[in-house]
Amino acid sequence: MAKIKESYNNLEGALHYLLDVKDEHNKLSKAFNYFMMFLIILSVGEMTLETDDSIFVPYRDYFLQFDFFTVIVFTFEYLSRILTAHLDDEDYPIHRNKWKSIKKYIFSFYGLIDLISILPYYLSFTNIDLRILRMFRLFRFLRVLKIARYNRSIDIIGSVFKEKQAELMVTSCLIIIVMIISSFVMYYAEHEDYPEAFPNVISCFWWAIVTLTTIGYGDVVPQTLLGKIVGGIMAFLGIGLVAMPTGIISAGFLQKISEIKETQKSDNKIKDNKSTKTEDENPDTSNDETEENANESCKHDTTDDNGKKHYCPYCGHRLD
Repeated sequence: MAKIKESYNNLEGALHYLLDVKDEHNKLSKAFNYFMMFLIILSVGEMTLETDDSIFVPYRDYFLQFDFFTVIVFTFEYLSRILTAHLDDEDYPIHRNKWKSIKKYIFSFYGLIDLISILPYYLSFTNIDLRILRMFRLFRFLRVLKIARYNRSIDIIGSVFKEKQAELMVTSCLIIIVMIISSFVMYYAEHEDYPEAFPNVISCFWWAIVTLTTIGYGDVVPQTLLGKIVGGIMAFLGIGLVAMPTGIISAGFLQKISEIKETQKSDNKIKDNKSTKTEDENPDTSNDETEENANESCKHDTTDDNGKKHYCPYCGHRLD
């Protein structure tokens, strides 16, 4: 029994070493991460080509075999993460309950994405309604979200959204308020004269979105003087309002990058200090050399043209 438990613990440790993305010196984990990113990209490309019958039908068997291979790999990863969930759980040393850690992973964002990426394949072997099955198979494209686990830049963007959520919420609410007001104003300005273009406030809201984002499809255009004035104001507001969230995200991203660089510099300084610590423990003879040079310089004539004496720039003694 003890040997079985030891083997089980060794298996958990080996899988965690393979899946661990926090250790930058873990070359095996880095190789696995690159392999998973490459496989995810190929999988999404395969799903894209499936939509073209001229490509999918002649090579159907190859598509199915590759899909089977990706599902097997993703299933192995999902089960391995369930098995090692407690090793990634920061709260595990406190509650010491593996089931809590497993439940925490399964219902986490990445856990749900990992499950959804493989669930449609296994549902195809059930007696589920084909219409529902097609809907579930469409969820396979969510595999692309798995790449966020292996790409640090995506994590940085996610942390920027999390840190700037208050600012983004304020700007988003402001944009929505402007859209609602302009939709009602445009409805009362254009509805009587052009009911086919502005039949209700909901249609006006579509016009507000297109105008405020400066897309300008041209499918709904105001014709009255008041409507044109409102449309012009909305177009000018769109230049600034829509750019506000973009500026917040860009500034936050640059700030996060600078923080990461500063952290790396501080870590490098700590390493340099540790490497030079042994040198500092050795006796320093540079001070003796400096004093000898100072004494020698004191012997030189340091009087100026007026015959005034000076102080030694090295030892500070008066030069008489």
